[in-house]
Amino acid sequence: MNTHRGVLDDALTRAEHHGRPGLPLGGFALGRADGRTRRGIHRLDGSTVIEPDGHLHRIFPSPDRRLIAVEWAPTADENAVLGLVDVAAGTLHLHHDIRLRYDTVLWTADSRSLDVVASRDRQLVTLDVETGETRVAPLANEGRLRLFPGGASGLRALSSTGAGTTLTDRATGTPLGRWSALFRAGPLGSGVLVWHDRGLDAVSIDAAADSANDSTLWHWHDPDVRIVDVAVQDDRVVALAVAEGRSVLIDLDDGIEVGRAEPASSDADVLTTTMIGVDDGGLHLGVEGPLTPPRIVERAQLGTTIAPPSPYSRATTVRHDIPAADGTTLTVHVTSPSTAEGITGAGTTDPLPMILTCYGGFGVPHLPVFEPTVPAWIEVGGAYAFAQLRGGGERGEAWREAGYGERKHRTVADLADVARGLIAAGVTRPDLLVLAGASLGGVVAAACALEHPELCAGFVTTAAPLDVLALEDHPLGAGWRAEFGDDGTPASRARLGALSPLARAESLPVGAPVPSYLGVVLGEDTRVLARDTHRMVESLRRAGGSARSWTAAGAGHGANESVALHDLGLAVLDFAAEVTSTSTAGTTTGDTR
Repeated sequence: MNTHRGVLDDALTRAEHHGRPGLPLGGFALGRADGRTRRGIHRLDGSTVIEPDGHLHRIFPSPDRRLIAVEWAPTADENAVLGLVDVAAGTLHLHHDIRLRYDTVLWTADSRSLDVVASRDRQLVTLDVETGETRVAPLANEGRLRLFPGGASGLRALSSTGAGTTLTDRATGTPLGRWSALFRAGPLGSGVLVWHDRGLDAVSIDAAADSANDSTLWHWHDPDVRIVDVAVQDDRVVALAVAEGRSVLIDLDDGIEVGRAEPASSDADVLTTTMIGVDDGGLHLGVEGPLTPPRIVERAQLGTTIAPPSPYSRATTVRHDIPAADGTTLTVHVTSPSTAEGITGAGTTDPLPMILTCYGGFGVPHLPVFEPTVPAWIEVGGAYAFAQLRGGGERGEAWREAGYGERKHRTVADLADVARGLIAAGVTRPDLLVLAGASLGGVVAAACALEHPELCAGFVTTAAPLDVLALEDHPLGAGWRAEFGDDGTPASRARLGALSPLARAESLPVGAPVPSYLGVVLGEDTRVLARDTHRMVESLRRAGGSARSWTAAGAGHGANESVALHDLGLAVLDFAAEVTSTSTAGTTTGDTR
């Protein structure tokens, strides 16, 4: 594919014009409007309350809707502070001494004060918003404390290593139960809904309990689905889940499943529902696809076909099911210009330059969503694919376990099988294929590219811990060891050595076949160190390969402004265009660190 950076830049800019709206919450929404570069708080009529500098992570409107507590960060490093937005004045007052990192705010019913766990300083803080006075209670060093809505004054969730999470009614001190991994809790009628690693529990808030069984009203669990969000509407629970590689809505009445359906459909695109929520009694969903920019729809609007906007009407997304070497069906969603016969049955039969993305870990589903790089790449004649690999959350618990721990190499093998399947189908060729992954997905993409260099022309990693033999060196890396099966035994260390992209790169002899490499570093990343990426570049160069790193200034592992994402996306597209423009890898070795 012969293209120029300016063409890619223009195409990416056009795709980035589309905003990313947020779900209604207390009469407001946190999102990015069309044509804007950062997120702001908007009223439901579309008018803006405030669009401050920095990064708004989450919002918590007061019951009287006069104030909005926010989690605000000056940079993309995810370390935030508490702020209060005056809705009428459109002003933001920051409490720099209340330091947060994804912590829930609980308002009192009269909107006069709030409670929040300031997790960065291990404090429970009560703020009187009328006087500005604060009460601070230090937290014990053991365990993690979280607050959730429910009961008369909220719920208290205390987690400790090896002992799970105990949920307590703050008003009465009543223990409601213990779960091995509790994701979220909230009110359900007069009780509490608990979303945990084994499904959903409805719990009585009145009965004293020493364990979950004593107070559980009902339990729901389906091992073949992965819950990704949950909402309560009129005492009925609505779970957003992933089953068989696609989004489904599951309705539960007293723990009994009374309905299951795909939330949205499109003739030209594959749609994913990314979030659900109830506001003023209405259920709202966030829907998007590779060609369909994010939109918020009410449940009553579902059932109609959603069409991509006209700029993307000459492209299509198609699901392919590809057999793995062991016979398991692997799914990949491919978005491409509509003229590609291998995908739509019309037009040319030529294979296309392709960016093949992946994740494959932590039970997280890798679903087709709208990223501006997708329509931009399609506009210049390429194909963009989302591979679903074992270890992710696309097909339930057995799928997750098949690529977890000591079976992690199965995830890498799955990516290789997907690439082979697409090549065999004539959709792409090895010299036109670029593997790409972020974070854990970068580990998988790099491991696959180095183990099977014959399958691709290049590979891209973004913020990836490429040395899986030293995960604990990263700020949050100790918590990832189980995902890769690192229990410290000689057997596990030997297995990790075979899996580790960096270990493989450092052992390559000079002249070994090596796909071209771009290693992206996030300038404000607080989870993954840049060290592994730089060592990967150095190792591949020593072997004679083409490798370079690029730093996304102002970007972090969490929410980012579109300006930072533009430069990052352009770097990846430019690299993909370069390495797929001929049948041989380029000779660029410049390091743009």
